[in-house]
Amino acid sequence: MTEPLRWRVREDPPASAARNMAVDHALAVSLPSGMGVLRFYRWAAPTLSFGRNEPTEGRWSTAALSSEGVEVVRRPTGGRAVLHHRELTYAVVVPAGGPGSMRGLYGRVNAALVRALRAFGVAAELAPRQARAAPPDAGPCFELPAEGEVVAGGAKLVGSAQVRLEGRLLQHGSILLADDQHRLGRLAAEPVSVSDGAVTSLERCLGRVPEVAELIEVLRPALAEGLGGDWHCADTEHTLGESLLTRLEAHYRSPTWIWRR
Repeated sequence: MTEPLRWRVREDPPASAARNMAVDHALAVSLPSGMGVLRFYRWAAPTLSFGRNEPTEGRWSTAALSSEGVEVVRRPTGGRAVLHHRELTYAVVVPAGGPGSMRGLYGRVNAALVRALRAFGVAAELAPRQARAAPPDAGPCFELPAEGEVVAGGAKLVGSAQVRLEGRLLQHGSILLADDQHRLGRLAAEPVSVSDGAVTSLERCLGRVPEVAELIEVLRPALAEGLGGDWHCADTEHTLGESLLTRLEAHYRSPTWIWRR
């Protein structure tokens, strides 16, 4: 009989784009046997992130990115372009086969997010099945919800993506506190838009921008219930090697990785 996972929780201060992706990656590849990790974090500067296989050549204006002070990074996970700024980002790392398959983890995490957001006063639900999955070049992430993603009033509220890394599963995603995805249009080298009805935020749903601490307070128990396991050690630090972080941070900062075709 498989032992339940022992969970750690990290609440990290805002960090650079490359550092945030390096930490998520490092948590996955260094995950001890029998352990899961839940991480909450923010971004030190507005950041445009690309999905692992998303084409970028000729699509974004480096001049506009520079003038607006927007960092750029390519995630280890799939999906499409997201502007990270006024949001809370979560990451869940488990052994492959822990709480199930990639699809199973996706369903459990997103269902837990819906329960937490409903307790917070948001009419959240899971998006129904689409006629077809959006390809990597289909435009910004928040333009179209994928099946099972978290929406409110039919508009996307949480964007999530996954990857398998060395026998572990990483899922991370953006919970929009306020909507600034429309800024993507100013950063593009060719026409890009996120229609007003496609995306929503906690500010729009609640009439205010919630404090991060109060949001985490409802997310933690909902995710603990949804993912199961032993959360008694939830505040114990999962220490990461600085040499691993340095190497991964250099990778995620590399233009060769960020702007690859």
